[in-house]
Amino acid sequence: MFVELSRHVRIYITTIELNFLEKYYKQFPILQSRIDVQDTHTAKVLSDKCVLVRKKLDNDTQYTLNKHIRFIRDDIKK
Repeated sequence: MFVELSRHVRIYITTIELNFLEKYYKQFPILQSRIDVQDTHTAKVLSDKCVLVRKKLDNDTQYTLNKHIRFIRDDIKK
């Protein structure tokens, strides 16, 4: 699946990253301390891809979904 950040910028999301977004979709914004240990690496990768926005707090990190993204199915050919 692809995520469109802007008009000409698309980023590929793996199934693991998509499962992470589906799992925590209702809980955003979420603190890193409330994310499962296995999912912390996925959250960091998604923030590096600009799908999640990371905010450093004093003792923790807060992740929220980037509000400018759009999800695109990968089987659509343009």
